[in-house]
Amino acid sequence: MHKAPEAVIKQRVGCRKKEGSMATTTRKNNTDDWQKALLGWTAKQGRILTDEGKATEHYCSERGFPFASNELPHYHLERGDSHQVFRRWAAAASSCDDQEGKSPIVGAWSRPLFTGKWEHSTDNDETVYNIQTGSLFIDLRIPMIKPVSRWENLLGVDNKNEGQIIFSRQAFESMSDEDLRLYARQHVFAGYSVISQEKNNNNENNNNKMNNNLPLCTRHHCIDWNYVSGKPRPRPNKWYIEGRNINERIPFNTWKEWSYATDENGQSYYWEKWERITGDELGQGLRLAMRKKKQVPSREGCDDAILVAVGDHFNYIVGRQFLDLHTRYGDASNTVELVDLAIQNGDRDTAISYLSLAGGHGTISSGWKIDCALQPWQHGKSVFDCLQCNTCNEEVKVIGSSNVGCISWEVLIGNDSWDVYECSLSREKLQQLFLSRKMSRL
Repeated sequence: MHKAPEAVIKQRVGCRKKEGSMATTTRKNNTDDWQKALLGWTAKQGRILTDEGKATEHYCSERGFPFASNELPHYHLERGDSHQVFRRWAAAASSCDDQEGKSPIVGAWSRPLFTGKWEHSTDNDETVYNIQTGSLFIDLRIPMIKPVSRWENLLGVDNKNEGQIIFSRQAFESMSDEDLRLYARQHVFAGYSVISQEKNNNNENNNNKMNNNLPLCTRHHCIDWNYVSGKPRPRPNKWYIEGRNINERIPFNTWKEWSYATDENGQSYYWEKWERITGDELGQGLRLAMRKKKQVPSREGCDDAILVAVGDHFNYIVGRQFLDLHTRYGDASNTVELVDLAIQNGDRDTAISYLSLAGGHGTISSGWKIDCALQPWQHGKSVFDCLQCNTCNEEVKVIGSSNVGCISWEVLIGNDSWDVYECSLSREKLQQLFLSRKMSRL
């Protein structure tokens, strides 16, 4: 057998070492690249949404874009009256035949494009499920580069009998500091959408506005991933709706969201393209909007939660479990900044507390199973398990009279009582839908 010269052997060994070293370096660089991209995801979304920080300047009377304080997204959240106000709006909407206030965007929506200034983001960058009823909405946005598979089975065993607070706390505890920072880079928010029509006037500043008769949507947030106590958003979440009506007899499947205020060039400083997701029945089938009844604040949390469904699609959101730690970082203006500061100071408790907000999407036909969530360890679970904080009672019961509107109904999920804001089904058929745990044409 021919033996290679010693010099050649050394050269081959050296090459293998070099190849191994290069592979290790490549893997490290790839890891650094995706982590850097994920850590920058929230900042990029913010730059697009705010015209690189100039959006607040666009909203002023001098430019033709005045606003009242009660139009601000977190106005009712900070006042603590969102339950009463949203219920009043929903009751008024259910008894009103005025088409002007009806939402033209009821449905389940994906977002193929989000653009502003010189940047853009697409559905290759994040998964978006925006479910809008005629009243409540939940808007979920999760980066595609989020390491979902790494976090799906953090605990290995599903300890569902311990309740969602304990189970999720264990998952967070098992994450590294860097993982907690990466996890913070995602978004979900929920609340009430008010539809209106702008009244034309002869104000000379109208030259700054889009020349149209498009409906306006103003969103009011009651649960918000980005919200930090005492740091509300300083401008309205207000935008025009431009629908693509190929056939005016049916709802549109594509629409654009144009910022209400314009930039120095008289153009909307951001816009988003929305496309209907298959299975939402064009927003004309099942429509359901529920919110957990207002609770006395407690250290155990879960004081607020919302469930919305249109057609086969549902979104859910459950508020944070605070530990009275959220006032420590006054310089933080959003959740990402707060988590980064907390981790920097070795304060994992505060970081985990702020990351405890839960939300996700699923389909009713799967048995109300979750298929996309902020907390990947919830994938495959029943949404009704995730809506209960400290118990896992499978019972879901609709309470109320069939002879009155759904606004007077309640839904019991385990031990928690929920208000119904909107429902296209009768009380009996809604009960059947919950009991069947599968989609049916009711």
